[in-house]
Amino acid sequence: MVNLIVNELVTILKLDLGFTDKITGIVKTAQADIAGTVKTFPVAVNTDISVCSDSQLLDYSPDNTKTSIIYFEDRGTQMNRMENSSVYFTSNFTLVCWFNYKKLTGDMTNTSLITGNILKYIPVVLGNITPLIGVVLSVTGEQASDGGVFSKYSYMEAQSQFITYPFGYVALDMTAEYSVRKECFEDIELCVPLC
Repeated sequence: MVNLIVNELVTILKLDLGFTDKITGIVKTAQADIAGTVKTFPVAVNTDISVCSDSQLLDYSPDNTKTSIIYFEDRGTQMNRMENSSVYFTSNFTLVCWFNYKKLTGDMTNTSLITGNILKYIPVVLGNITPLIGVVLSVTGEQASDGGVFSKYSYMEAQSQFITYPFGYVALDMTAEYSVRKECFEDIELCVPLC
């Protein structure tokens, strides 16, 4: 369910943030053997047919050729209560925006303007996103800019290069509260293999 909410946010931010050249929804952690060393990095499923890639997974690691990269990390969903016809949930996730100050503006040296621009376009109410009802968003905090958000990934650049000037990042913790009517959960249909 968090994917539906985050995908809606991606659509909004893609339209409104002029400085974002790579944005996706929820990323997963992937590993690859690169020159004999196992690297861990964030990836997203390539659902955009306009992105030409031989891979079904797209890499969202910091990259000095980009102005900015935005992705989301899932931090879990709690079921708050269940009534006769509805179930109430709270989903937690983090918006991560990595950016290159030099490609934005040469004289900016803090994240305040980036944070402000992101917050400017995050709606408080998303409304209904079938089958979710009454989606309400909150930004609950901003993580310290100590590189911790990248600690699960093994690329060394994040610790040494990509979080120090001229690069920076913002990590905003968010929640979404919503309900789902039980009858709105669609039944799962099994695929029949073709002969």
